[in-house]
Amino acid sequence: MKHDITMTGYAFRLRPIADEDVSLVLELRCDPERNRYINRTLPDPERQLAWFASYYQRPGDYYFVIERNNTGHAEGLIAIYDVDDEGTNGEWGRWVIRRKSLAAIESALLIYRCAFEVLGLEWICCRTVADNKQVISFHDQCGITDMRSLPAHVVLDGKTYDSVEHRTTAEAWIKMRPALDKAAKQIAQMMERER
Repeated sequence: MKHDITMTGYAFRLRPIADEDVSLVLELRCDPERNRYINRTLPDPERQLAWFASYYQRPGDYYFVIERNNTGHAEGLIAIYDVDDEGTNGEWGRWVIRRKSLAAIESALLIYRCAFEVLGLEWICCRTVADNKQVISFHDQCGITDMRSLPAHVVLDGKTYDSVEHRTTAEAWIKMRPALDKAAKQIAQMMERER
């Protein structure tokens, strides 16, 4: 949906996605190294703009561009979506980051901050294709212990995959936040030294 939420961190920020980001979305979502475990996107700007038009009207859906604070360079995409009518829970995903980007930790930190501190959700989950070991490991390392298997949960290119759901409550977020915040700050300091 059209929103005006911006989340600023140490080195990165989240800003609302806009029609001007169509080429970024196609670049990232059509990259064969990046789209292995997500729904395919056709490299068609008009089709993507039509999807944006539908998204702008959809309540409970917050899509963001991840960009560097100092340059505005776009590093990736992330979203909170399927927020229920009561505004108590939702899912985060559509997470695609440029190759070699250092935005993963801080973009996760910012999406959790948005979910719990801006939207006031009680819990949020992230569902990952079980074969995507790198992303599952990332969620595990964040300290998320509430997880479950979702057999035959998603179909990608005609193939059925199991998924893993990681769920975080507002209470668990309070415990998780310091470690994510510390890691994001360290990455930002390293990036500053390398400039």
